[in-house]
Amino acid sequence: MRTAIIVLTILTAISTAALTQPDIKIGDRAPNFDLKDQFGKTWKLPELADKVTVLVVATSDSGRLMGPWVDSLKSRYSDRITILGLLDLKSIPSIGRGIARSRIKKETKDPMMLDFSGGTARSYGVSSKTPTVVVIDKTGVIRAIARHVFDKATFNEVNAAIDEALK
Repeated sequence: MRTAIIVLTILTAISTAALTQPDIKIGDRAPNFDLKDQFGKTWKLPELADKVTVLVVATSDSGRLMGPWVDSLKSRYSDRITILGLLDLKSIPSIGRGIARSRIKKETKDPMMLDFSGGTARSYGVSSKTPTVVVIDKTGVIRAIARHVFDKATFNEVNAAIDEALK
């Protein structure tokens, strides 16, 4: 019995470690992605190399907090940067994916990459509490990370990184 408990504890620790992604950091190469948005368009990181890219990453819980980030970035930068939502939808069963895609399509015209496995969103530090905003320069390097609800001070920090990456 004692051996079974020890083995179970070890297996739990190993499986938890396997699911945990290392935190991304400023200066790291951005994790690659190849995901479709709600309209069926495929987005791949290498294909975005000609522009500064800002990802706003969220779960179905924190997704409702994405709007102020996306709207403010669009207002300030227009088409000078690429702004992409990245939604962790791993909790959606395969039978409900079409419904989720349709609902997102009705709710926003902004591109939202749909991550039904959750792996890409996890690699970008997704949180169920707040959106994660990641600034990626033209060479694919992370220049800023904000894990915060939208506020003016954090928005200004993200803007500074975007402005620097645009130079």
